[in-house]
Amino acid sequence: MKVLLVGINAKYIHTNLAIRYLRNSIEELPIEVSIYEPSINNHFDDVLMNIYIQKPDILGFSCYIWNIEMVNKLCSSLSKVLPDTKIVLGGPEVSFETVDYLKQHPYIHCIIKGEGEIPFKKVIQAINTGVSIENIPAVMTKNTDNNMGEVPDLTDRIFPYNGEDLTALSQQILYYEASRGCPFSCSYCLSSTTHGVRYVDVEKVKKELELISQATSMIKFVDRTFNCDIDKTIDILTFIKNLDTETTFHLEISAHLITEELLNLLEQMPLNRIQLEIGVQTTNEESVKAIQRSTNFKKIKEIVSRVNHFNNIHQHLDLIAGLPYENFESFKKSFNDVMALKPHKLQLGFLKLLKGSKIREESGLHQYKFNEFAPYEILESKYIKFHEMIKLKGIEHLLETFYNSHKFEKTMEYLHGKLGNYFEVYEKIYEFYQEKNLVGANISHNDLYQLLEEFSELVDVPKNVFMEILKYDYLLHKRTNTLPEFFGEKTKLKERVFEFLKDPSNIEKYIPHFSDIRPTEIYKQIIVEKFAVNPISLKEEVVYLLFDYKSKEGLFEKPRVLEINI
Repeated sequence: MKVLLVGINAKYIHTNLAIRYLRNSIEELPIEVSIYEPSINNHFDDVLMNIYIQKPDILGFSCYIWNIEMVNKLCSSLSKVLPDTKIVLGGPEVSFETVDYLKQHPYIHCIIKGEGEIPFKKVIQAINTGVSIENIPAVMTKNTDNNMGEVPDLTDRIFPYNGEDLTALSQQILYYEASRGCPFSCSYCLSSTTHGVRYVDVEKVKKELELISQATSMIKFVDRTFNCDIDKTIDILTFIKNLDTETTFHLEISAHLITEELLNLLEQMPLNRIQLEIGVQTTNEESVKAIQRSTNFKKIKEIVSRVNHFNNIHQHLDLIAGLPYENFESFKKSFNDVMALKPHKLQLGFLKLLKGSKIREESGLHQYKFNEFAPYEILESKYIKFHEMIKLKGIEHLLETFYNSHKFEKTMEYLHGKLGNYFEVYEKIYEFYQEKNLVGANISHNDLYQLLEEFSELVDVPKNVFMEILKYDYLLHKRTNTLPEFFGEKTKLKERVFEFLKDPSNIEKYIPHFSDIRPTEIYKQIIVEKFAVNPISLKEEVVYLLFDYKSKEGLFEKPRVLEINI
C-alpha cells in the first residue's frame, strides 16, 4: 500500500511539520510512505499532475486556512482520475467540521480531528487490514463523528525530520516544537480550544536542536508561548546560546512572563542567535479583556526597551485590527503605542474568525461581518467600518514597504520625529498613494525612493536635510556610482578617492581588512559620497562618508559607514 502525504505551504521557503510527524509515525508499518510539499504559488495543474503520477492508495492533505481552497479543488479533480484512492484530510482547518462537510464532499474518505499522530496510524492500519475506521477516536466519516481523540504524550514525541529532509531543506525554514498547548485562552486563537501545556523532554530538545541547527539558517519554534515554563526556557536558551552555529531561532514569547534571569541570558546571546515575537495585539484594555488575553503593556514596554538596548536580538511585535471594542481611533492609539517601542518589525494583522474559535461563536455580539471563506477575515463590525479596514490594509502594505523592510530606516525615523505621530506618517503616505493611483501597484526600488522624495514636499520637513537622509538609506542598500537623478548632481570624487586609497595610512586607519588589496579592487567594494548634511548626526555640515560593503554590521547586516577626510 502506498501513502502520499501532501502539505501545501504558503511560500516555498516554508516547510510542513505535520506531514513529517505523520510520515515518521507510520514508517514502521509494511507500507510505502512519501511526502510532497508544493506551495499555493505553484500552478494547480502541476500539483495535480505530480500527485496523480504517484497514484497513491491513500492520499493525506494537511489543511490550513491558506491552502484549503486549493486542497478542495485538488480533491475534487483527483477523485475523478484516481477513483480508488482514499482521501484523508486533517489539520486545524477541517478539525471543527461536521459530518455535513463529508456529505458535501463525498469523495473524501474521512477527516482526522485534532492531533493526528495516533489516529492517523490507526486509520492506515485499519485500511491496510480491511478493518472499519468508524470507531477510531478523532476520526469523522460520513456516518460517525468521534470528535477529538487522545493526544500523544510528548515525552515519546517522534522526531519529525530525517536525513533526507535535513539535506534538502537547507534553504528553507525548519519548524520545531518543544511544547504543545498554551497557558492562555485568547478567544481568537484555536489554542483556546485545548487546555494545558505538554512538553517535550528538555534533553531530547537539545539533542534534536543540535542536529537541525546544522541544516538551516532559520528554525522557528511553533510553541504558542515558548517561555511559559521559565526553568525549561532558561535551560533550552542556555543550550542555544552555546551552540556552534550561525542559525537563528525564532521564538513566540509572552513578555510579561520574562524574568530578570531570562533578560540576563538574552543579553548574552550572540548577534542574531534568536528573534523574539511578542503578541501585543492591542493596548485597548477593554479589548484585551474581551478577548480573554493576559497581557501587561507596561511590562511589555519595559521588556522591549531593555532588549532593544542589547542590540543583539530582532524583536517582532504584533497588532490585530478589528478586535472587539477597538474602533479606528483606538487602533491608531494602539499603533502609536507599539511603534513608540521601536520594534524591528511591526506586523499588522487582521482579525480572522477561525472555525472553532470562541470569537467566531461571539460574532453576533460584536456584529461581525466576515468572509465566509478562508481565511475568514472580518469586513467590518459595530466598532470599525469596511472603508476604515480598507485604509488599514493599505497602511499595512506601506508599513511593510517602508518600515519593516529596513530599506528606509533613517528616513522613516526622521519622518516619525518630524510629524510626531507614527500612524499619521503612514496615513499621509497612503493618501498620497491614493492621489497618484498607486495603491496596490508594484513599484520598483528606485521609484520608492523617488516617491518619498515627492512625498516630502507635502509635509513640513526641510528638503535639503530629508534628501541627504534618503540618499544615505539608498546607499546603505545599493552600491552604485550613478545615483538616480532626483538626488541631484553627484560630486565627482573618483580621483580624490583613489588618492585616498593609495595612502597606506588611510587603509590602516579606516579599512585595514583591505590592506593586501590594490586600490582598484578596493574601489569596487566601497562608495565614498559627499553629504551636505550629516545624515547620522543631522548636523548641517559637509561630510564624506565611506560605505564599506564588504563589512556588514548590526542585526540587519548593513554596510559599515565611516566618516573620512578626503
